[in-house]
Amino acid sequence: MILMKNILFVIFATFAAPVLSQQSEKNSNTLLDEVEEIPIDFDAPPASEAGCFSVRGIRNFSSLHDSYLYVEGRGNTHYLLTMNRVCLGLRNAQAVAIQNHRDRVCSNSQASVSYRGVGGRMEICDIKTIEKLEDEKAVRTLVNIRTRSGR
Repeated sequence: MILMKNILFVIFATFAAPVLSQQSEKNSNTLLDEVEEIPIDFDAPPASEAGCFSVRGIRNFSSLHDSYLYVEGRGNTHYLLTMNRVCLGLRNAQAVAIQNHRDRVCSNSQASVSYRGVGGRMEICDIKTIEKLEDEKAVRTLVNIRTRSGR
C-alpha cells in the first residue's frame, strides 16, 4: 500500500506538478497585467487642513512673502496664513501682530495682521485662510509652490 502511494506521488510529481505550476504562473501574470500603475508626484504640495489657533499660543512669526505668513503655535503646531491680498512690505515686516475680536483665529474670522511695512508705516492686512501643516518645512514648500505658480 505504501509502495503504491509512493508510485502515485512520483507520477503526480512528474506530470501534474509542471501543469499546475504553469497554470499558477498564468494567473500571476494576469494579476500583474491588471495592476494599475500609480505615478508618484514628487512636486505635489504638502498636505494641509483648515486650522485655527489661539493668539495667546503663538510662539513665533515668520513673513515668507507679501501674501503669506508662517505662525508657529504651542505644541509644535504650524500654520500658513494666506492674506486676502498682496500686503506690500509684509515680507520684510517688523512688529507683526494678529488682531482679532476673539482669542481664537480661524479662516474667514475677520482677523487681520498688523505690521510695520515700507517706511515704518503701520499696515493692516486681512487673513483669508489658515492652514495647518506638519512642520515649518512643509509650510515653506507650499509657499514656494504657490509663488512659483503665481497663486
